[in-house]
Amino acid sequence: MIVSVLALAACDRGAFEAAAWRDADFSTRDRVRMAPDLIASGRIDGLDRAGVVELLGEPTATDKFANSDLVYLLGRERGLMAIDRQWLLIELDRNGRVAAYRIVED
Repeated sequence: MIVSVLALAACDRGAFEAAAWRDADFSTRDRVRMAPDLIASGRIDGLDRAGVVELLGEPTATDKFANSDLVYLLGRERGLMAIDRQWLLIELDRNGRVAAYRIVED
């Protein structure tokens, strides 16, 4: 039974929806579930800052990850023993367009 619960938790993914992302309640892990689909879709590839903000909303105000151009809190990590938070870090190139992004835990 424990293996089944862990397997279901690992498969907990959802389709990216911009409105749901912007309105996410961090206690529900909505962004954590949608982030893999956002990444896989390539929807932010090459967008300028304004395009990212239009799609995802304003970045999270934080002093963490000072080397990243845009930072979004996703919420508590997946799993039964969720301790850390996950973040989407977005890097812009010299033309101000999305060049790279990754999900990290703190």
